[in-house]
Amino acid sequence: MVFYFVGILLTVVGVIYLIFPSKNRINKYGYRTQRAKLSEASYTYAQKVAGKTFFFIGAITLLIGLVLRYFGMIHLYIIEVLLIGVPIIGIFYKIELELEKFHDKQEEDVASK
Repeated sequence: MVFYFVGILLTVVGVIYLIFPSKNRINKYGYRTQRAKLSEASYTYAQKVAGKTFFFIGAITLLIGLVLRYFGMIHLYIIEVLLIGVPIIGIFYKIELELEKFHDKQEEDVASK
């Protein structure tokens, strides 16, 4: 059940980020890390990547929760609690990795000019 409910939550957050992305770095809403707030371009890119990543990982987590529920494996609650950090950490790892690539590309573009 943990994967099911967390999957729903992550998917909803992803949909909200995709439909209503944060417009500027001053807002208290949106994906706000140091790397995301380096520039306006970085912040805008982070919002797009965050929305897609939250939605995708949320949908996978929800699917896992549905499979566990379908096969009656709801007694694996402790294992779910221990493993739920994996998709959540994966979300932030993926977004930060994409932002790092974005910054590297921007630095290459500036250096080549």
